Amino acid sequence: MLSWYLHWSLLHGWLPIAVDVLAFATFVAGVAWLGRPAWHWAAIAVLAGAGAVGLAAVVDAPARFGSTYPRSFLAWGALPLFALGAAAWQWRRVGWLRRTVTLFSIPALAAFGGMQINLHYGHVPTIGDLIGAPLPGQVEASRLLRPQGQDGSTAITAAMHPLPKQGLVASLDIPAPVSRFAHRDGYVWVPPAFFSARPPRLPVLMLISGIPGSPADWLRAGGALAVANDWAAAHGGIAPVMVLPDANGSWTHDTECVDGPRGQAETYLTVDVPRFMVDHFGVANRPEQWAVGGMSEGGTCALTLVARHPDRFSTFVNLSGDAAPTLGNTGRTIRELYGGSVQAWRDHDPTRWFAQDASMGVAGFIAVGGDDYNDVRAAKALTAKAHAHQLRLVTQVLPGQGHNWYAWKRGLKNAYPWIVMRLGRSGGAPA
Repeated sequence: MLSWYLHWSLLHGWLPIAVDVLAFATFVAGVAWLGRPAWHWAAIAVLAGAGAVGLAAVVDAPARFGSTYPRSFLAWGALPLFALGAAAWQWRRVGWLRRTVTLFSIPALAAFGGMQINLHYGHVPTIGDLIGAPLPGQVEASRLLRPQGQDGSTAITAAMHPLPKQGLVASLDIPAPVSRFAHRDGYVWVPPAFFSARPPRLPVLMLISGIPGSPADWLRAGGALAVANDWAAAHGGIAPVMVLPDANGSWTHDTECVDGPRGQAETYLTVDVPRFMVDHFGVANRPEQWAVGGMSEGGTCALTLVARHPDRFSTFVNLSGDAAPTLGNTGRTIRELYGGSVQAWRDHDPTRWFAQDASMGVAGFIAVGGDDYNDVRAAKALTAKAHAHQLRLVTQVLPGQGHNWYAWKRGLKNAYPWIVMRLGRSGGAPA
């Protein structure tokens, strides 16, 4: 199968420029600008703009995409709608060539709009990421899963000689026997040391994506594979195992990682996923060797999960997350996340648990883009409350960064050595 095009960048180089040129060339050439009075085109532009605003309202774009959501997105969304209106309005007065060019401009402008949004967020780096091509080092899950013995213990994976030069990753279903949470497949990455003759009980880093998104986002957009592989290569093949479960159930569903009407996501992430990892990957089971991190909604999840479950996790990394689970306003949050329970809403305020967490040795790392104004305020508030309760917290504001994968990729790279230090360099005792 030809794969030469899979590494074409959607963020840099010639391809984004080519899409821009093609979109505007067909748009300018296809619309018969002189064939109708100017006010006709103005009316179509107003309708297209109204359509884009309506679509943004349905999607709830500011709430989903953060405080750095650019209003220019409305213009990019209006362009293909304008081209569609123009094609219909001029259809009977132009020839087939211009009709064809105008019709072609509609998907071209939609692709241009999508490209601009992707350039802003850095969500899909390459053509391969767009079509879901295999990740570097991706293998079948059967190569990683360790069988369980009759007594419930985990058998050691057959050693590889020599050890692989980099870690391996697999997509797999992480079952939900306790929570019954409806989820998509997740991913697990293991370092080369996982395949040694006497593998250590490695620590675990759970990474949670946000919305819109999928469990693969940290591997494709977030640079997690490169960070983990580079660390393992420099440290004798040892690094934390990474598990990337699905916390939402779909690309746009928002659970905020709590148990409630939207699903038992909290139980899934704190009970089902850890049990599966211990049983089938032989990882360490102590909270001191479990960390959880995430971006945007996933960062809020990381903060909340550790705050409420210090017996499961000891370390959190919150990248551009909110100060507590939220759907935008208090009333909606209580109603849709907690089924109307004010007490459940209060119990999911992470700062309520900071004193207890500090006494149990919990520590956190917060990073946020300097241009991500709402989340900068949240980070400052969390930092102040953490210090008031003697909770250890590292806080970074990344200059020139917004609410996007450029910031989160940098945040993970900055946090990773600190995470490993927290979890233990050696990975614990041999299995």
